[in-house]
Amino acid sequence: MSVRSTPGPSPYPTLPTYNVPESSASTSKRAIRAPSYVSRPSIPSFDPPRQASFSRASIAPSVTGDSTPTLLRTGVSRRKRNENGVLTPTSKDDWAGMEPDEVFRRLPVNEVRRVEGKMRNDALNKQSELRLMVGARYRDLLTSATQIQSLHSSSLRLSDSLREIARSCSNPDINITLDGDGSQDGNDNDDLMEMLPTAAHMKLLLDAPEALYSYLSHQSYLNAAFLWLITRVVKESLTSMPEEQSEAYLPLLQKQWETLLPFRSQIVQRATASLRTKENLESKALSETILAIVLLDNLPIPDALDLLLAQRTRALKETLQHVEVNTAKTPEKTRKRSNSKIQNAAINRSAAQERASISSIITDSVKLMLDTVSSAKAVFELQATSSEDGESVIEEMMRLIQKGETTLTPPITNPPPSSRKNSHQRRASRLASISLPIKYAPQTPSTPSGNHRRPPVTATEILQELPSSQILLRYLPNNIIGFTPFITPSSSPDQEAKLSEWQKSSIELLKQSIPGWLKDLQHVKDIWSVRNSLKTILKEGEFEDAIKEALEDSWSIRVKEVWQEKLDTLLDTAEREVRDAGEKVRNGADKADVSPESYLFSDLAFPSGPSTSTAFNNYRWTLKKKSSYRTPLLDNVLTTFEEYAIFMKEDMSDLPTTLYSDYSEQIQATLGNLIKVFEKVLDSLGPNRGDGKIGIGAEIFVGRIALYLCGSQSRFLKDIAGFGTIDQDGIGKSLLAVHSKSVIRWREKAIQEALVLLAPLFDPYRGPQGIKASWQGDLPSSPSHSIMTALQSLVSSTKSLGIPPTSRKLPIIEQLVTGFVESATQLEGWQTQKECPENALQALVDIGFLVHLAGKPMRDDETVVGRLSDIQSTYPFFGVDNLQETIDQSIRRTQLLLNPLLSHLSPSSTSAPGYPSTPSIGRGYTHGLDNRNAALLRFGAPLNKVGSAGTGTGTEFRSPVVAAKPGKRMGLLSIAA
Repeated sequence: MSVRSTPGPSPYPTLPTYNVPESSASTSKRAIRAPSYVSRPSIPSFDPPRQASFSRASIAPSVTGDSTPTLLRTGVSRRKRNENGVLTPTSKDDWAGMEPDEVFRRLPVNEVRRVEGKMRNDALNKQSELRLMVGARYRDLLTSATQIQSLHSSSLRLSDSLREIARSCSNPDINITLDGDGSQDGNDNDDLMEMLPTAAHMKLLLDAPEALYSYLSHQSYLNAAFLWLITRVVKESLTSMPEEQSEAYLPLLQKQWETLLPFRSQIVQRATASLRTKENLESKALSETILAIVLLDNLPIPDALDLLLAQRTRALKETLQHVEVNTAKTPEKTRKRSNSKIQNAAINRSAAQERASISSIITDSVKLMLDTVSSAKAVFELQATSSEDGESVIEEMMRLIQKGETTLTPPITNPPPSSRKNSHQRRASRLASISLPIKYAPQTPSTPSGNHRRPPVTATEILQELPSSQILLRYLPNNIIGFTPFITPSSSPDQEAKLSEWQKSSIELLKQSIPGWLKDLQHVKDIWSVRNSLKTILKEGEFEDAIKEALEDSWSIRVKEVWQEKLDTLLDTAEREVRDAGEKVRNGADKADVSPESYLFSDLAFPSGPSTSTAFNNYRWTLKKKSSYRTPLLDNVLTTFEEYAIFMKEDMSDLPTTLYSDYSEQIQATLGNLIKVFEKVLDSLGPNRGDGKIGIGAEIFVGRIALYLCGSQSRFLKDIAGFGTIDQDGIGKSLLAVHSKSVIRWREKAIQEALVLLAPLFDPYRGPQGIKASWQGDLPSSPSHSIMTALQSLVSSTKSLGIPPTSRKLPIIEQLVTGFVESATQLEGWQTQKECPENALQALVDIGFLVHLAGKPMRDDETVVGRLSDIQSTYPFFGVDNLQETIDQSIRRTQLLLNPLLSHLSPSSTSAPGYPSTPSIGRGYTHGLDNRNAALLRFGAPLNKVGSAGTGTGTEFRSPVVAAKPGKRMGLLSIAA
């Protein structure tokens, strides 16, 4: 076995072959090639081999019989040798390029068999790959060769034909015979001329669907309708042809007509649907659309007007169609009050989008109504002409389309060519009949004037737009080229009556649909914005005025409904907020809400850091709330009311004054219901729950809400009234009545606790010495300690009322003092005080002091007069004047401590005869205060020593204020404690 290899150091392997022993069945030898994937070879060198590099051992004949030597790789010398000098197989050894004897000499038998088996498998795999690759490429090559050969033949024939045509064009006298003889060409030409008219008919039917689709896509319904009518005439013309001419086309004609027949209904449907457009209708496009429907459905003109109005009514219904949505949960009803600006902005943005959408729908509907009337008049209204009988635009178009085009040049006739003409003339005639430009075209008419106008569409114009227009216009008969449809004559419609009836029905439809759309608007501003946008569209006109008048009631009705919905929401919110706040107070809310004075004297940090207007304004606002006893929970509830009132006032701006009276009635009724809500919540928190004194604080809190809403501390009543008028005095009195009702249980409790503190007065073991211990001299100088303790209990009870200092004068304290005095003076224990003169005199001072606090004159009180007469025997010099002087001095000394209980008394009532009133303090007194202290000491300063009346012993008066020393932080404010 011999192999060939290429000389040189390149490692690129060759494909050696091995001789296989011949079998008995075949004498051919199979070539086994070495694998090509042993290592990635470099690019082989194809330089000519040098003769000097060949050796006799490296040249051997090919196994295929080729005498050309193959070159073996000269890399055997690079093999590794072991210690004995024997070559070992490595991955780089090229066993395929070695002599077989050398292989057997170098390797064991088992290694030789392994190498041979591997090489045989690789060779078989490579043969399969090469076979598949060569087979696919071979088929491609065959196909390409066939196509190239065909293109070559066609190119040659075309080149010859073009040279012959060019020669014939340069010299027409030369007879050209391309195929066959002249007689055969003449027969073919005659057959062609007979087939061309029939083929033109069929060509038009074949091209019509594509043209119809194009017309429909461009909304050219008149052209589509006219083309369909032409196709129907063409179909009838083909059917009426002789059988020998049309027999071959009848199956195709039947199939094509099945395709064209549905176009009629499709054109009518699309044209009818276009009448429902929301866009402005152009009179020309509308007339052509209606004319297309008339041509296909053969409608009379009155029916065409009815169709237009019916479709516009349907479009109006589709525009005004409203889907009911669940508006039970509006943003105002579902969300609680929030200070989030992002949330408020999102709600406002959503409301603005809803308003814009509804405004667009309503304005589009009104525009549709106005456009319908104007378009119908433009199409169906009779035009003023010089003749007596005028005609509308649609009637003129119908007349012109039936008359057709009259300024056309007659077509050039093509008589059938004679068979005696030469072949060149017949061939030229044949080419001209197909490819020469058409000479029959409509003349461009001059500008029409008067009744000489062009029809909106003609058969010639339709045919010219088809792809084979030249053939069609040349070979179609005149009844198709000059086709004009027949329209059944009809009378003119009663346009005024029908439009008037349609206007009334459309206005009624709009009037019924508007409330449904306005129901989605939850703000009065949005409703009035939609009304103003619609007002800009409705200019002067009878129809416009009718629309305005019909919709005016809808606006006002919806505005009243929105007001009622918001006022109902106010009642629901009020009941929920007030009830929740009362429950919080009952369940132990913050101490500030139960004791407003503790909130007044609570710590407040001054704004630190960079001074900003916002921080300082918040600080001032907090100070104002503290000074008016507006506790956090109360402020939260009042802010809800005030924000709602401001929203209502802003929402009703820019409304006509006629609506303000209606709003005044609604808000007056709502405020009455609000008072009932307060009473309802008050009753639910009262003694009906059986929790005794626990609910008193909650009742007082509800009363405080009512008190603040009607006072100067809140602008609720002013803002909720908006631009209307309400009886604020009546509403204020009703709210004050609610407040008075809320303190009934509180007053009873306060009086009961104070009466309990009077028990030491009636102690049977209380002797004269204990009574005289508090006197300054021989006469009592002040009420008993138990009286002052009971009054201090009443003062402590008033701290939970939280009545703001700037509030109007209320009779609550006066009623408290009066109730306490009445209950205290009617106690049976006073009868036991008559047994001892000292006890009787002290009881007289105590009762007189209480009667004076109730605001009654002591001279008119029967109890005081009776007890005064009883002590005359023991103390004859102690009269009414002495009693009044003692009480006045006691009030002056205790006016700061009992200030809440003395607010209903006037300063002049404490001035006894011979004593000046408060403004005259300092006149006639040895010691007194200036007028600047009258603000702190409303009843005047007490005398340091008892006056010249001789009723005292000259003992120095010691002010009780010293017992309450002011703190370092509180300053003089601690005096009020």
